[in-house]
Amino acid sequence: MRYGRIFLLHLQDVLQNRGRSFIWFLVVLVNPAIYLFFWKGATTNGAVAGWSFSTIAAYYFLVVIASSLLIVHIEEDIAYRDIKEGALVSYLMKPFSYIQRKFIEELPWRIAQGSFGLLVLVGVMVLFTGLLHFSLTPTKFALGLCVVVLGYLVSFLFKMVVGISALWFTEYRGLSQLVEFSITIFSGIILPLEQYPDLFRQLAFSLPFSYMIYYPVMGMLGKLDENVLVFVLLRQIMWIIIFYMLYRWLWKKGLYKFTGLGQ
Repeated sequence: MRYGRIFLLHLQDVLQNRGRSFIWFLVVLVNPAIYLFFWKGATTNGAVAGWSFSTIAAYYFLVVIASSLLIVHIEEDIAYRDIKEGALVSYLMKPFSYIQRKFIEELPWRIAQGSFGLLVLVGVMVLFTGLLHFSLTPTKFALGLCVVVLGYLVSFLFKMVVGISALWFTEYRGLSQLVEFSITIFSGIILPLEQYPDLFRQLAFSLPFSYMIYYPVMGMLGKLDENVLVFVLLRQIMWIIIFYMLYRWLWKKGLYKFTGLGQ
């Protein structure tokens, strides 16, 4: 019950700042919209590498939803407000674990921005009937939803690790920019990863970023069969365990570096 009340309090904060949330959503929307213009020209004479325009359009609209819903942006709040400015002290004095509070704080923002993406998708499907193509079955849909949920957990725990690492860095901004660059390149936001050259494709599949965006999108698009979806779920669980253990280690060691007055 107490976690529900905390969630509702942060949801009120999100609703009060809905204009800012909408602007952030528009930033996420712009790049996939531009990519669609490129694919519109590329598919004029038919499908490209097995991707028709209706399928690639559905892919990019799902990327908009996934980028808004699944990519957590908690790390700068942790690094600058909690660690650099010392606000972490207030969390240490409360009867809640730090990671649980951060999860509850971030979730309303993801729901709000993900809802904007869902509204755009529904609007496109209503206004342009038949434009978007999905190949979902009930089984694929259920497994795809599981991939989406675990994708969010992978993203959240990864960003918690990135944020808490500020305890070891005097200048955190370089790491933050490197992370955002890596997510953009290797998560499937620019192109479906199967369109990458072999070396970059194999690198992307070996990194955790594809399990935050690419696989959830491909799962909801219906382009992955059930066996592949089960394999993806197992790999997501692996990354969740790795990032949670890394977070616990960084948290335990990092508290000895925190002075309570910021850095």
